[in-house]
Amino acid sequence: MYAAVKKQFLIAILEPILDKKIEDLELLNPNLVQDYFRLRGQRLDLLVKTKDEVINVELNTNYSEEIKIRNLHYIFKLASLNTERGNKYKVGYSIIQVNLNFYNSKYEKSIYTLYDKINKIELTDYIKIYNVGIDKYIKNYYNNDKKFTKGEEALIMLDLGKQGLEELSEKSDIVNNFKEEVIKANNDEFIVDWISREEEQKQYEEVMYEKGLNQGLSEGKQEGIEQTKIDVAKEMLELNMDLETISKVTKLAKEQIESLKN
Repeated sequence: MYAAVKKQFLIAILEPILDKKIEDLELLNPNLVQDYFRLRGQRLDLLVKTKDEVINVELNTNYSEEIKIRNLHYIFKLASLNTERGNKYKVGYSIIQVNLNFYNSKYEKSIYTLYDKINKIELTDYIKIYNVGIDKYIKNYYNNDKKFTKGEEALIMLDLGKQGLEELSEKSDIVNNFKEEVIKANNDEFIVDWISREEEQKQYEEVMYEKGLNQGLSEGKQEGIEQTKIDVAKEMLELNMDLETISKVTKLAKEQIESLKN
């Protein structure tokens, strides 16, 4: 996907999100894990590995309920594949998902973990989900609502046009260093294809709605959502998670989850 983009460019983006120094990373081919995902037509957007983590980066033009469930399916499948089975479960790399959201975000950044709400403790730091509202960063940038760090400037440049990049690069070293890489990424065949598919799907839904066929479309979506919830629940069962946690994440009844064990 990002063959033309330098490692240091990716590191510059990921460091402010994870709030840690990344010495190096390896780009993994998302097609290597594609066969494990039974959702037709889906694939990971970007998969990288650092010294300690496997990181799945997803670009979301619309972070809808369907996308949330799909991405949960991805991260739990990665966690399952990363768990060595034997006499006891052994954790390999930490599994991290970074959602870069470009529309309708509530916050600049939020972090999700498996959490015990009653006792107020984190169950594990093995799995983490970072939601990054690129649109929020952009809005605050243009409104001059805050002073941004160099790392945050790297996030802002992801959604700036050529003119905006030129203007920001005049006062930001990190943007100046990587603006050409952003331009290359924006012209990358995968990115163009990904945006086209997202836009075509949106336009298709609007046409269907105008023709009065939205009800059938919604029913099809709901069926897909329910199946994905079941897939996520199965992955969480494989990780030996308790029914209460699985039910909260997937919104499935405990009885239904219990039946998936058979």
